[in-house]
Amino acid sequence: MFLIAVATENEKKPLEQFLAAVDQLKVLVTGIGPVTTAASLSNYLTLHGSRIDGVLNIGVAGAYIGSGLAKLDICLARQEFLGDFGICMPDGIQDFDPGLLKPGTSLLFNNDLVPRFENILKDKNIAFKVVNFVTVNCCSGTAVRGEFLREKFSAGCENMEGAAVAMVCKNFNIPCVELRSVSNMVKDRDTESWQLAEAIDKICMVAEVVLHEYVQGVSSHD
Repeated sequence: MFLIAVATENEKKPLEQFLAAVDQLKVLVTGIGPVTTAASLSNYLTLHGSRIDGVLNIGVAGAYIGSGLAKLDICLARQEFLGDFGICMPDGIQDFDPGLLKPGTSLLFNNDLVPRFENILKDKNIAFKVVNFVTVNCCSGTAVRGEFLREKFSAGCENMEGAAVAMVCKNFNIPCVELRSVSNMVKDRDTESWQLAEAIDKICMVAEVVLHEYVQGVSSHD
């Protein structure tokens, strides 16, 4: 069984017909933000984790200016960072003393699922970019904030759930992959320039393709 984690109902609507036809897939709407996501996914995996072989986290993202990304690009996470976990200073976020943090908290996507999904994307000629993601509690609403996070984490885009999904899956020893479509550029906030609906449609289209191929591949080896 494979689990798809999405933040909102809207981010799974284009997939509903496909999901209804594939028994091997389940979907969890986690809610928005890292705390809600960690709580809901932990609860789900506590109840059903023994049946889950992997988790795909999909959704939208804001891309940083200067990252080389553009709206509607498909991004695959190399690593997730907690972008605003630390001490808020006038010139940015100062990290906590590493000695205060639990060892082994690196959220690097280095499980066997990632290259399998990469290969499917390549085989299907779906353009994508592998970048570092930043998970934030507050969406960046200024270009200055976005530039700070891009430089600090050598990151391509930000979201509000990915690090939580990665951390929970790591705790449950379940491999996960994160794919997102860019809905907007991180600049001084201008929601009229966003392509949210288009980004949702695109990431769901890509998810349907890769999940179909993944399920077919798993079934052929059973």
